[in-house]
Amino acid sequence: MAFSHSKTIPSAAASAAVPLPPTHNALVVRSLLAVTPEQRRKVLEDVEYNVFAFPAGLVTCDFLSDSGTSAMTDIQWAAMLRGDESYGRNWGYYCLLDAFRDTFERGAAGARRVVHDMVMGKADMALYRDELLLPQEGGFVNGGPFQLIRPNTFLVPQGRCAEALLFSTLRLMIAEAAPRSSIAPPRQPVIISNGFFDTTGANAAVAGFQLQTFTQPGLNDPFPLELVGRENPFKGNLDVAATEAYIESLEDPSDVKMILQTITNNWAGAQPVSMANIRAASELARRRGIPFFFDACRFAENAYFIQRFEAGYAGVMIQDIVQEMFTHVDGFTISLKKDGLANMGGALCFKDESLFAKKYPGIGMRMKERQILCYGNDSYGGMSGRDLMAAATGLYEVVKQPYLQNRIGQVERFAQRLQASGVSVLLPPGGHAVYLDMDAFFKYCDRSPGDFASVGFVLELLEKYGIRAAEAGPFGWEWDKKPPAEQALIPNLVRLAVPRYVLSEEHITYTVAAILELYNHRHTIPNVEISRGRDMRLRHFSCGLKPVPVKKAISLPDEHSGGVVPAASQATYLSEAKRQIAHLSHAVGQTALEKEQLTEALAFSTGTWSTQPIASPEDKEAAFAGWISEVSNDHSPYEYSVAIDQRSGAAELRFLIEAQPTHNSLPALTDAAMSMARQIGAKYQDTVSLDRFELIRDLFVPPQPSGLAIYNNNAGGSETAEQEGDSATTSFDETSLFSAWFSCALSAKSGPEWKIYLNPRAQGSQHAAGITRTAFERLGLAESWALLEAMMAGTEDAVVYFSLDLSPSSENRVKVYISHPRTTAGEIAGKLAGLCPETSAYEVERFVRCMAGGEAGEGPFEGKSLLTCFAFTSKDPLRPVGTVHFPIIAYAGDDQVVRDRVEGYMDAVGVSDKFRSKYTDVISAVQRRPLEDGRGIHAWVSLKSKAGGKKVNTFYISPELYGPVFEAEIDIGPRKRSKRDSRDSGVFVETPEE
Repeated sequence: MAFSHSKTIPSAAASAAVPLPPTHNALVVRSLLAVTPEQRRKVLEDVEYNVFAFPAGLVTCDFLSDSGTSAMTDIQWAAMLRGDESYGRNWGYYCLLDAFRDTFERGAAGARRVVHDMVMGKADMALYRDELLLPQEGGFVNGGPFQLIRPNTFLVPQGRCAEALLFSTLRLMIAEAAPRSSIAPPRQPVIISNGFFDTTGANAAVAGFQLQTFTQPGLNDPFPLELVGRENPFKGNLDVAATEAYIESLEDPSDVKMILQTITNNWAGAQPVSMANIRAASELARRRGIPFFFDACRFAENAYFIQRFEAGYAGVMIQDIVQEMFTHVDGFTISLKKDGLANMGGALCFKDESLFAKKYPGIGMRMKERQILCYGNDSYGGMSGRDLMAAATGLYEVVKQPYLQNRIGQVERFAQRLQASGVSVLLPPGGHAVYLDMDAFFKYCDRSPGDFASVGFVLELLEKYGIRAAEAGPFGWEWDKKPPAEQALIPNLVRLAVPRYVLSEEHITYTVAAILELYNHRHTIPNVEISRGRDMRLRHFSCGLKPVPVKKAISLPDEHSGGVVPAASQATYLSEAKRQIAHLSHAVGQTALEKEQLTEALAFSTGTWSTQPIASPEDKEAAFAGWISEVSNDHSPYEYSVAIDQRSGAAELRFLIEAQPTHNSLPALTDAAMSMARQIGAKYQDTVSLDRFELIRDLFVPPQPSGLAIYNNNAGGSETAEQEGDSATTSFDETSLFSAWFSCALSAKSGPEWKIYLNPRAQGSQHAAGITRTAFERLGLAESWALLEAMMAGTEDAVVYFSLDLSPSSENRVKVYISHPRTTAGEIAGKLAGLCPETSAYEVERFVRCMAGGEAGEGPFEGKSLLTCFAFTSKDPLRPVGTVHFPIIAYAGDDQVVRDRVEGYMDAVGVSDKFRSKYTDVISAVQRRPLEDGRGIHAWVSLKSKAGGKKVNTFYISPELYGPVFEAEIDIGPRKRSKRDSRDSGVFVETPEE
């Protein structure tokens, strides 16, 4: 059918600097009660934590539903004063029926607006005879005697009543027409939809229909934030191909009794349906002889999306788009509480003499009988005369261009602000609500759908901030009662339905801030269990719930419930490392094979010591015979690092690990390290060579080391090369407290690649430079060492780590790490740029300033020393690649401060979006607590400058097995300690000598 559109929409263009003008003023306000979180908590207990039972008067921002909660216009209020409460054929009945004709049949040019005459008191006998009582047939609203003979419009209190009326009557007539058979029971009739809203599906299921949902694939596909408001993929569409394939798969395709298209698709995040999809669904239905209906609750919002985003409709009036939409259907149900802008009302309409009417002759009269039986006289259907007038007027208000621009624009801005703040929402935003992506919200928090953590979020939002939302995910869609195939289709969302004309930008600002605060504390949000009414239909309206606090202790996940298991099944060092590696692997975008290879390497390198349960923070000294590892900030025996390219966002995940000794002595530690080296060489002999290590082994692993002070706390004695009794003191720093560490990363070509980190101070700090010089000479890099020696001359700089790539190639790197006590940003930048041709002093100085933050950005850095790393190869021994390492744990109050500085640095240098998202995901992957609760996740941040202007930042991340690190616990460098000092979280607290 061709359409000629009578008008084009008025221009509403605005410059980039000036938004669209306001569309309305507020003349009446309602004050809100001041309610404390504790008061709300007690009320939640009283109502069994069911948000539908929570008193609205105690809510600050109510996003539970947009149904019947909107503010009405002054025109609607004027119409209400003209409400006629007569029992039989009140004038509101006639006005509403004619408003249906104007809205769904006549378009902009043909609208008659009878209700406006009635409101203004212009109604006379001619209006009744020539308009209201005029015989009309063939459309959705028969008139005059035809509405009595062939009724096809049914008023009801709200939309679900229309659904019940439609499905129950239809099912009864199907059953009556079915042939009687004593051999086999009749097959269950089917209704297909792009998405059933909860009450729609429940009413159809109760009536005896089988439900099949075919939503267009891609609902959860990422959508660029910058394209919001510019493009729309119409994610609410019906999957027409899948629908037809299903119909063809049936033994008897006539079992499909209806295709129901929800506009907008409330099941799928309020996503719109395109006109092309409506047309295609209608064509399929016609070809198959299946009645085609709309769930038309938000028809005007859907039309606005078509106008805004579908080719060919940019200049078409909303009224004309609505008219075209409804030419394709046989009938519709509607809640007038949504796009009728009324507080009450609903309707069921079907087209006179349509396919539906012909397949079920007499169904209109059967519906009318039920309508009168259940809801009252057919001329009011349970609605008051005032509601009839409000709805009749609201149908004209809701298709006005300024209203829709404001309505959809508010929801769009709400979603954009949440997404920009780091809270993932379903994009592009739908028409009436913002949907939080709760899978993304709880990503890496190890929550199962059966934990109902999204309900826990809803409860926390209500209790703490007085904001009421609705879960639209595993709880509401009964994930726990579905087979796996259906479970996989259930989205995990929280809906914030925005009432029309009610909320200001102040409400939105408050809500965004509250949601962001909960996101930052997402690890503490409780799970929820159903305490009563699990098997009730539409249980979310009536059942009882109970919050279940999340245990803070590291525990093994329960594969069945998704919760945590008793302490007897506490996580081991290996199980927790595997869990974190899996999360980090996902965060950096590794393939399943890469994750498997890295996890296998980790498990291999940990040996048997990793199978013991993780010790409590108080007992960590006893975990490995009294030895406390320095490989990570909190003395976890392993650490992670992720290197991310600033331009491409390409990321490399690595772990650093220390073999744990069987008892607390240097020989035991050394034996464990050398045993690991041999095992790595044997297992990975195709990619690992120990030849270069053997050339220098005696330097870093001497038979009688003299630079360590290791005390056997359990025995109360000591094993050391320097021992002077109980009052002895020894000068050392944390870099002295290891024998060898091992690092593993993945190469796309060869799989796991290993490095060994050695201790230049193994023979005493005074010999570190000499040992390193000799190592360089043996490796054929004497001239490389000369560069470093010249740089360090006359300074406090000192060699602290020596690293060697364990691969067969002689061109692999030799790396030296140098500490720079009390350096400044300018000094360290100059040293790096002086030796490394690819390094920019400006970039290094900017990096250091950003990491230090505030006025401290220049230095000098009196705390933990900054490090530089110089990587040499035989191929180019005089052109090292330089890296600066900033010990950010020592210069930030908590991890949130660190993240803020990193984000500031990203803004300053203009990293790619992929870099940003990977950094965010990497931190989330290991995070178990709010970032502001302490420091410890971020240990170091580094900047490496490579050929071609490539810059790579590496984030060194603690697994935090023993919790955050406090300010007093951070080691800042060489100190004196006695045997009575405590070793805790990388700190050696100085105690006065006796």
